[in-house]
Amino acid sequence: MKHTKTPYFGLLLTAFLFMFSSNAFAQSSETIKGEVLDMSCYVTQEATGQGHKKCAQACLDKGLPAGILSENGMVYLLVEDHNAADAYKQAIANAAETVEVTGKVVEKDGIKSIVVEKVTVMG
Repeated sequence: MKHTKTPYFGLLLTAFLFMFSSNAFAQSSETIKGEVLDMSCYVTQEATGQGHKKCAQACLDKGLPAGILSENGMVYLLVEDHNAADAYKQAIANAAETVEVTGKVVEKDGIKSIVVEKVTVMG
Protein backbone atom coordinates (compact mmCIF):
# COMPACT_ATOMS: atom_id res chain seq x y z
CA MET A 1 0.00 0.00 0.00
CA LYS A 2 1.30 3.43 -0.95
CA HIS A 3 1.69 6.21 1.62
CA THR A 4 0.09 9.30 0.12
CA LYS A 5 0.18 11.31 3.35
CA THR A 6 3.94 11.91 3.26
CA PRO A 7 3.90 14.81 0.74
CA TYR A 8 1.06 16.44 2.64
CA PHE A 9 2.90 16.13 5.92
CA GLY A 10 5.89 17.99 4.46
CA LEU A 11 3.65 20.72 3.11
CA LEU A 12 1.83 20.99 6.45
CA LEU A 13 5.12 21.11 8.35
CA THR A 14 6.46 23.85 6.06
CA ALA A 15 3.29 25.92 6.48
CA PHE A 16 3.41 25.51 10.26
CA LEU A 17 7.06 26.57 10.45
CA PHE A 18 6.39 29.62 8.29
CA MET A 19 3.46 30.71 10.46
CA PHE A 20 5.46 30.14 13.65
CA SER A 21 8.48 32.07 12.44
CA SER A 22 6.55 35.08 11.15
CA ASN A 23 3.90 35.42 13.87
CA ALA A 24 5.58 34.27 17.05
CA PHE A 25 8.40 36.74 16.73
CA ALA A 26 6.44 39.64 15.26
CA GLN A 27 6.78 42.79 17.29
CA SER A 28 4.18 45.45 17.68
CA SER A 29 4.87 49.06 18.54
CA GLU A 30 4.64 50.22 22.13
CA THR A 31 4.55 53.71 23.62
CA ILE A 32 6.74 54.56 26.59
CA LYS A 33 6.40 57.82 28.50
CA GLY A 34 9.36 59.12 30.42
CA GLU A 35 12.42 61.34 30.68
CA VAL A 36 15.02 61.44 27.91
CA LEU A 37 18.37 60.45 29.45
CA ASP A 38 22.00 60.90 28.64
CA MET A 39 22.97 57.28 29.37
CA SER A 40 26.61 58.09 30.10
CA CYS A 41 25.83 60.36 33.05
CA TYR A 42 22.82 58.30 34.13
CA VAL A 43 24.80 55.06 34.38
CA THR A 44 27.86 56.58 36.07
CA GLN A 45 26.21 59.25 38.26
CA GLU A 46 22.47 58.52 38.25
CA ALA A 47 22.04 62.02 36.75
CA THR A 48 18.45 62.92 35.82
CA GLY A 49 16.09 65.86 35.82
CA GLN A 50 16.12 69.52 34.92
CA GLY A 51 19.22 70.19 37.05
CA HIS A 52 21.17 67.98 34.65
CA LYS A 53 19.50 69.19 31.44
CA LYS A 54 22.37 71.33 30.12
CA CYS A 55 24.96 68.60 30.65
CA ALA A 56 22.67 65.89 29.30
CA GLN A 57 21.93 67.87 26.15
CA ALA A 58 25.65 68.52 25.59
CA CYS A 59 26.38 64.79 25.96
CA LEU A 60 23.59 63.81 23.56
CA ASP A 61 24.73 66.45 21.08
CA LYS A 62 28.21 64.82 21.15
CA GLY A 63 26.60 61.52 20.16
CA LEU A 64 26.68 59.75 23.51
CA PRO A 65 23.98 57.10 24.02
CA ALA A 66 20.42 58.20 24.80
CA GLY A 67 17.79 56.44 26.85
CA ILE A 68 14.37 56.92 28.36
CA LEU A 69 13.54 56.50 32.04
CA SER A 70 9.95 55.29 31.98
CA GLU A 71 7.33 56.24 34.52
CA ASN A 72 7.60 52.74 36.02
CA GLY A 73 11.36 53.09 36.55
CA MET A 74 12.53 50.96 33.62
CA VAL A 75 15.31 52.34 31.43
CA TYR A 76 15.38 51.71 27.70
CA LEU A 77 18.19 52.49 25.30
CA LEU A 78 16.92 54.65 22.42
CA VAL A 79 17.82 53.19 19.03
CA GLU A 80 17.41 55.04 15.74
CA ASP A 81 14.99 53.55 13.22
CA HIS A 82 16.78 53.99 9.89
CA ASN A 83 13.39 54.66 8.30
CA ALA A 84 12.48 57.34 10.86
CA ALA A 85 15.75 59.12 11.72
CA ASP A 86 13.96 62.41 12.39
CA ALA A 87 12.03 60.85 15.27
CA TYR A 88 15.27 59.80 16.98
CA LYS A 89 16.74 63.27 16.41
CA GLN A 90 13.63 64.77 18.02
CA ALA A 91 14.05 62.52 21.05
CA ILE A 92 17.70 63.40 21.63
CA ALA A 93 16.95 67.11 21.19
CA ASN A 94 14.81 66.92 24.36
CA ALA A 95 17.25 65.90 27.09
CA ALA A 96 15.69 65.80 30.57
CA GLU A 97 12.23 66.44 29.11
CA THR A 98 9.23 64.13 29.35
CA VAL A 99 8.33 62.55 26.03
CA GLU A 100 6.32 59.66 24.67
CA VAL A 101 8.38 57.38 22.46
CA THR A 102 6.60 54.91 20.20
CA GLY A 103 8.47 52.01 18.64
CA LYS A 104 9.37 48.37 18.84
CA VAL A 105 10.74 47.26 22.21
CA VAL A 106 13.60 44.81 21.88
CA GLU A 107 15.56 43.01 24.57
CA LYS A 108 18.90 41.53 23.57
CA ASP A 109 21.50 40.12 25.94
CA GLY A 110 19.91 41.90 28.90
CA ILE A 111 19.63 45.34 27.26
CA LYS A 112 16.13 46.75 26.83
CA SER A 113 15.83 49.08 23.86
CA ILE A 114 13.14 50.87 21.92
CA VAL A 115 13.54 51.52 18.20
CA VAL A 116 12.25 55.09 17.94
CA GLU A 117 9.49 55.47 15.34
CA LYS A 118 7.63 58.48 16.76
CA VAL A 119 8.17 61.03 19.53
CA THR A 120 5.65 63.29 21.24
CA VAL A 121 7.05 65.97 23.56
CA MET A 122 4.85 66.38 26.59
CA GLY A 123 4.30 70.13 27.22
